[in-house]
Amino acid sequence: MVNARLRFISFSQLYRKSQIMNIQFLFENGQGSVVDEYGRPEPMDYIVDEEQFRLETLSSHTQYLAQMPQESERETEAMQMDIRIKHSSDVIMRETSVKRNYTRYSDQDKVRFFKLMFEKCLSAAATATQLGIHVRTGQKWAKQYEKDPGSIFEKRRKTGRPRILHEEHKNTILECIDENPSVVLDEIMKKLKQIFTELKVSKSTLFDFVKKHCNLSLKKARLQPIDRNSEEKIQERLDWVRKWEKTDMDFTTNCVFLDESAFHINLKRSMAWSRKGTPAVVTVPKTRATTTTILGAISAEGLIKCSLRLPQPQTNKKRKRGNSVAHASKGTVTGHYVSFLKATMDEMDQYPNMKGHYLVMDNAPIHTSEDIAKYVESRGYRCVYLPPYSPELNPIEQFWSVVKRIVMHSHKSLDKCRNSQAL
Repeated sequence: MVNARLRFISFSQLYRKSQIMNIQFLFENGQGSVVDEYGRPEPMDYIVDEEQFRLETLSSHTQYLAQMPQESERETEAMQMDIRIKHSSDVIMRETSVKRNYTRYSDQDKVRFFKLMFEKCLSAAATATQLGIHVRTGQKWAKQYEKDPGSIFEKRRKTGRPRILHEEHKNTILECIDENPSVVLDEIMKKLKQIFTELKVSKSTLFDFVKKHCNLSLKKARLQPIDRNSEEKIQERLDWVRKWEKTDMDFTTNCVFLDESAFHINLKRSMAWSRKGTPAVVTVPKTRATTTTILGAISAEGLIKCSLRLPQPQTNKKRKRGNSVAHASKGTVTGHYVSFLKATMDEMDQYPNMKGHYLVMDNAPIHTSEDIAKYVESRGYRCVYLPPYSPELNPIEQFWSVVKRIVMHSHKSLDKCRNSQAL
């Protein structure tokens, strides 16, 4: 049941009472829904107790657009960058023609060149200019990489003793890890010796082989339910995609993605450095931190709405039976979500190009109320629910990942926090 404070009110009823001369006739369509004389759903609105389900707007699409640089500014910056690159290229060419000094670049220089070029999507000339590499050299590397990526690095003649582990050992290791990603080196070594009885290898050699030749790394495990990638769930995702492929829904043009995410003051990296033989300890203000929920809506056009869920006011109402005190839920409930949904659609109403967009959300219980779907349709939008255990289908999950990474990297130290509080 939706909270008693949350109820549906028919706008048509209110409108008929206020303006009798403009009467709207409603009909039951035989499927349990109410429509007007044109077959459209009855216009409805949620009445939400704003004191009970409080939200604070952090940002909106209007604010997002105001902070974005103008198109003309971006074009001017691009033209200035091209001029600087051309000028730098001309200077370097003149200096080269006079001095004829040749620079020998290492493989590390080439790695830095291609990393910057791919990450920043720069041209070979722009990348070379930023790194102080001759422009012609950078362009030559780029052309050579397109033909044969492995040919640009110097091939050194291998020295030392022959390898102990080979391709057959690699296949066995990969099979062992595929069966159990949490397997330890001792178990892998035991498996290898069972198959290759004459094999003699140290743990350090095995570890190096796993990292360098098997292309594996040890990470923090992300636990997920076994049903998430079961055949049944995979089939449900496939059916969902095929169903919406037949419609006009397009993630890049007419979809808005909604979800909520939890933040707290102890949001830190799960990995940390420490000296050998000592545990990695990260100091946090509290071992149990208060969770803060942020609700967000994004689209291919950028941020649409972002709101902070505020704590509910404390109530000491007694229950009808017994003397226990009824405490309000500390989590995000349907009332909060409807309040955010209403604010999001109010923001979208300001942009005619967003009318009729799909609102894409997961199938959490607070999202899947039948009344919510009717309300969204009555506002001129369409509601889409993702299949269960399919967060990867919602692009806003990547948005939350970026935001949390920024939050983790922007934390002040505990001493700085204490000093700022003291001031």
